[in-house]
Amino acid sequence: MVKIRQEPGTNIVEMEIEGAMTAQEFDDALAQFKSAIDEHGSIRVLEIIGSLGTPPVPWSKFWEDVKFGFEHLGDISHAAVVADQGWIGIYTKMLDPLLKAEIKWFKRSDLPAAREWLKTSV
Repeated sequence: MVKIRQEPGTNIVEMEIEGAMTAQEFDDALAQFKSAIDEHGSIRVLEIIGSLGTPPVPWSKFWEDVKFGFEHLGDISHAAVVADQGWIGIYTKMLDPLLKAEIKWFKRSDLPAAREWLKTSV
């Protein structure tokens, strides 16, 4: 299951993932991200991760996911990843120096701090 919502009046897009996403959910999420990028030019992403299914993105959509990531590397300025899984925190820290976006990991109990960081980071 995936839920996408845009913070009204901002360039912040929230994505909440629980379990595995369907191909249709993936397509809908990509369309919402593209729409936000078209509207704002650059977006900030809040990704809230619960338990993940295997695979979290359908194999049939894997290449689209990779392609979208490379095509829009410069369109995401900040990403707050909110998850309690320690390996996601390690993965986030490894990605930070490789991406243009500033990326930061927060535990789920720190969700308000993640939202605030996205709103106030320059």
